[in-house]
Amino acid sequence: MSKFVLFGGSGFVGSAVTEALLAAGCDVTVIDRCPPREKLVRAGAQWLMTDVLTDEPPPLPEGLAVILLGSADPRPRWSWTLPVSNAVATARILPVLAGRPVLLMSSVQVYGRAAGPLREDTAPELPWTVEQIDAWCDEAAEIARQPCPPWRAAPAGRRLAAADPSGRWTYALSKLAQERLLARSVDPELLTILRLAEVCGPGREGWAGGLIRKAIAGYPLPVSTGLKCFVRNNDLAGIVRSGVAPGIYNVGGEPVSLVALAEEIRELCGSASAVLPRPPAAGDGGCGGGIIDTSRLIAAGHRVGPLRPHLEELVAVLRADGRPVLEPAVPVVIPPRAARPDLVAARQQASLWSGEVKHGNRWSEELRDGLARALGVGDEHTVIATASGTAALRLAVAATAGPAAPGDVALLPSFTFPATAEVLLQLGYRLRFADVDEHFWNLNPDFLRTELASRPVRVVVCVDTFGNPCDYQALAPVCREAGVPLVSDAAASLGSLHWGRPVARQADAHAFSMSFAKVLSAGGAGGAVVLPAAAAAAMRDDPAGWCRSELIDELHAIYALDQLGILPDLVRRRNRIAAVYRDGLAGIPGLAPQAVRSGDRHSYVHWVMRVPQASGRDELLRSLRDCGVQTKPYFRALHLTRLGGGERLPVTEELDARVLALPMSSELTEDDAERVVLAVRYCLADSLRRPAVRASTR
Repeated sequence: MSKFVLFGGSGFVGSAVTEALLAAGCDVTVIDRCPPREKLVRAGAQWLMTDVLTDEPPPLPEGLAVILLGSADPRPRWSWTLPVSNAVATARILPVLAGRPVLLMSSVQVYGRAAGPLREDTAPELPWTVEQIDAWCDEAAEIARQPCPPWRAAPAGRRLAAADPSGRWTYALSKLAQERLLARSVDPELLTILRLAEVCGPGREGWAGGLIRKAIAGYPLPVSTGLKCFVRNNDLAGIVRSGVAPGIYNVGGEPVSLVALAEEIRELCGSASAVLPRPPAAGDGGCGGGIIDTSRLIAAGHRVGPLRPHLEELVAVLRADGRPVLEPAVPVVIPPRAARPDLVAARQQASLWSGEVKHGNRWSEELRDGLARALGVGDEHTVIATASGTAALRLAVAATAGPAAPGDVALLPSFTFPATAEVLLQLGYRLRFADVDEHFWNLNPDFLRTELASRPVRVVVCVDTFGNPCDYQALAPVCREAGVPLVSDAAASLGSLHWGRPVARQADAHAFSMSFAKVLSAGGAGGAVVLPAAAAAAMRDDPAGWCRSELIDELHAIYALDQLGILPDLVRRRNRIAAVYRDGLAGIPGLAPQAVRSGDRHSYVHWVMRVPQASGRDELLRSLRDCGVQTKPYFRALHLTRLGGGERLPVTEELDARVLALPMSSELTEDDAERVVLAVRYCLADSLRRPAVRASTR
């Protein structure tokens, strides 16, 4: 066979197979929504840009069809996406596979909890029987007759994922479904299935690469007890290139102890890192205890090589150029996806069809009531769902302090998003900027007390910076004593807690945002304001019409309701990412993340740190960008812009010069965060090494 068509060929395994095939003089066509790596295109790889879930499969050139579709991550953010990307996507291409040879890259995970050694005829032990999986495949094949965007395929994906609430075996179920779909559509004399052990090799560091990086840096090496088999991607590419007869084959090397492997990595790295054995996570057993029988593959003339040479190569590569690269790059902001995209789409379409799209219909009313419950707002206060966080803040200031009279001053922190100041300017206020606390980065109560005692102020606006609650117990008494309203720009605080209570009634008014970057998103626009009931009624009755164009519409309310139902989980996931960052970057001289007060809960719209002065923020930003980690220097000090009046605010000015945000989202996994930590540590160490290298070469 000299011609190959790779479905999903731009990923890690697909790239390795493509490179090996091209080196052997084969014709390779990659069908993927993402382009192959540039060097592969230069070497002759053809690319047909296709998203098989939503596009019609293109006419195929001749050759062996190699199926690499789906997610290689067995624990993605949304488990229901595994059946969609692995099985439904495969169902979509079945018509173009008729009559041609097919090779599927599957997984030994399909055996589930079955006892080892695992042979190709070992019966799977999974939450569903093969008969139940076949029934699900009937459904997948039916929906695959039409384009299957996630909001259409989600119900089928959820039904399979629901078979395993733990999420441990959803990947296995989806891969077995993928096998069953092909087995019923492709002539058995033309179908080859490779059930792969864990794949490792250049281009994908995986489990071994992560341990090597930790060992080189001298960090502890936490590792599960038990056995595992590995297959190097160059061995896998060799099997595809030379060919194997139709049938099912286990593909992997000899089982190795993970603890022994960690000790071997430590030895290869010359590291003093401690190996920390730990029992497997609950429900993580199975897959034959890590023992698979590969005698059928050996009889077919193929043998997977030992792991040691791969480890030696990987250690050498990481020592020579240890820059970790995250592919694809991780954005600094990843908006939360809908938990139930099918339900969101159906409700939005129904709203558009009925014409009930304005505020005041079913969904905006349900959102208002749901927000009131989530924020613990009783009858004495009112929640108004707004079109944006900016609109919410405008209503909050107008309801508590009113538009400015000539000369009225508003006091606000300089370390905030520009909209905080813009709203006040729109209402006619003169701005006076205040400094923030050195550790928590909120309005400094001592600074506030001094300012209110020295000069008249009409309204004080505090900011829950990045979702970190202000010290309301200190700020509110100072404002009450001075007779000045305290308005909270709580744009980032949906989900935050102050002394165990939702941030909603600690100030005279609170304004929240549901923009694309926030913990709870309304699909790009949305906000909410919490006001005393009397003030809210007055706003609605005001002839100036403050609320007329400022309230959320039905389409955005529908999206926000989807997120509101899982708000505690969204906040919990962000706090777990924050903990990985905090623990993984602890001990670096000069690096200090934003602190959180005892008794409070940060919602972490952004995770922001002071960077070490020696490394330089701009240089670190560029280095991280080269590693595929996007960052941003939140916030620019407003008093240093044209809005300022010559104030000197030392803490804010230091933050302006040194802070940098790392990627943060409820869509990230803890593995994603650990890779970001490795990149930050590498870039910081590299920035400190390079001046010494330059000095030694003069």
